[in-house]
Amino acid sequence: MQRLRRFARYWDLVGNSGNFLETTPLIWSKVKQASSLSPKNNEAGKMPVPLSPFHAFLRWSDWLHARVKRTDSIALMRLMELLFEFLTAELRLDPKLVAETMWRDYQRGGRFDKPGFMKIFCTQVNRIHLATPNPLCRNARRGIWFDAGILEQNSRSNKKARRVCGGLR
Repeated sequence: MQRLRRFARYWDLVGNSGNFLETTPLIWSKVKQASSLSPKNNEAGKMPVPLSPFHAFLRWSDWLHARVKRTDSIALMRLMELLFEFLTAELRLDPKLVAETMWRDYQRGGRFDKPGFMKIFCTQVNRIHLATPNPLCRNARRGIWFDAGILEQNSRSNKKARRVCGGLR
């Protein structure tokens, strides 16, 4: 029962939070490649390839709980690092692909400070427009573009765009 509660809590942190829209499907990206789940076909000591997204996320939640031994008070940056480690070390996904996907998710939240563990993988400047801006945020209504920490505004001066929704103050 505790295992299912952990699953639900970690699903809230990763799947339902909106912080990992593009990254979450990477957790079950290996599901399509699995033909059968048989201990005979797996190498000794390796975890079997899950047959469903549920089992793939359960594997992630078991791995995460083994690492942090808690379900609360996990900072977003720490959760990102752990998710990156799981996707690259455990699932053996391409680190550059994972980092770029996570960077787009991170920017979507209005953040533009690049996390340290991503800097070596995301070298190019990514430009993202807030696809679903907060309607209460003045800058989002005006169409602010986030460009590697530099704010631009469509046809307006940058002087008025000093405040970013939840960012610089």
